[in-house]
Amino acid sequence: MKMIDVTEKNETRRKARASARLIVDKETIKLIKDGKIEKGDPVNASKLVGISGVKTIPSLLPFCHPIRVTGARIDIALFDEGVIEILSEVSCIDRTGAEMEALSACALAALNFYDMLKRYERWARIADLRLLEKEGGKSGHVKLDYEFKGKIIFLGKSATRGMKERVERITLLENFGVEGDVHAGTEKEVSVFPFEALSKVPREKFNFSIDEITENITIVGIPEYVLLPGKILEVGNVAIEILEIGKEKFVDEGRPYAVSRWGRFCRVIKGGEIRLYDEITVKI
Repeated sequence: MKMIDVTEKNETRRKARASARLIVDKETIKLIKDGKIEKGDPVNASKLVGISGVKTIPSLLPFCHPIRVTGARIDIALFDEGVIEILSEVSCIDRTGAEMEALSACALAALNFYDMLKRYERWARIADLRLLEKEGGKSGHVKLDYEFKGKIIFLGKSATRGMKERVERITLLENFGVEGDVHAGTEKEVSVFPFEALSKVPREKFNFSIDEITENITIVGIPEYVLLPGKILEVGNVAIEILEIGKEKFVDEGRPYAVSRWGRFCRVIKGGEIRLYDEITVKI
């Protein structure tokens, strides 16, 4: 084992960005927003822990070089759906990069969140710790193209309310929706259903065929907790933005009920044609 010798490397400006998530109950998010966490404000405390931790990484990870950190920041977003997103950015001027500092900042912030929340939710989950981007050094600027990738497994449209006709391709019109669909031109331009949401359907409500999961677009492979309001989904050159997640409760209109509860309503940012089995990605 050894620490890599970087003596002969040139000092350059370097930067790294990383992210992590906590998956919690909706009630936990409400407690945070209402200021009811007994230990104090976990958002600002976790930012402080993450930034402080950036300076201690060589003592925690023996193969990391001490670097001259010139800047560090952490941004935290709370989503009512039960997700806490942590983003870090660390910059330095040195012979090696700040990737481990950026990753550790997110990890430590997430751990501090858990420490402050465990009284209310012992089984909160830390997920998706990863590097997003780095600049400087021999490899230059490297950026993750997308956060998650899935596949389209159903496309449908209908000129009237009700079940949608399965089609091989649809055309999305910018700021309008699916060409020829009843919801085009409304505030719910295009609907997306994550197949993984079926795991949430109560047994007594699971009285439909899988073929009846007929929103405009049904996808598989992207974790449901990632598909939050504000996220951008891309299919080739086509881009849509998630505006809201279904209804709070099951409703006795339309089939199946799971769609009205967990479907994502989106607007078309950039139009074009998409086809069945195209890849769909979540933009960073």
